[in-house]
Amino acid sequence: MNLAKWESTIQQIADESNHEPRESGKHKILTDWRAKLEKEPTSLLPFQIDEIVREVRKRLVSSTNHTRQRFVA
Repeated sequence: MNLAKWESTIQQIADESNHEPRESGKHKILTDWRAKLEKEPTSLLPFQIDEIVREVRKRLVSSTNHTRQRFVA
């Protein structure tokens, strides 16, 4: 799957998640987005949605680690 094609969606999900301070809120955002992506017009298959969600989680972890490093330094 070409994730570059979904870059704007991935970034939008990551941005929404970054504005949510609680982990439960981040989980709800990802769950809501999964439901959106399952519907028309995207009609993505479950494994494709999983790839998008994994990429968002990677970015969130990377963003969190970057923020922690700034506070430690």
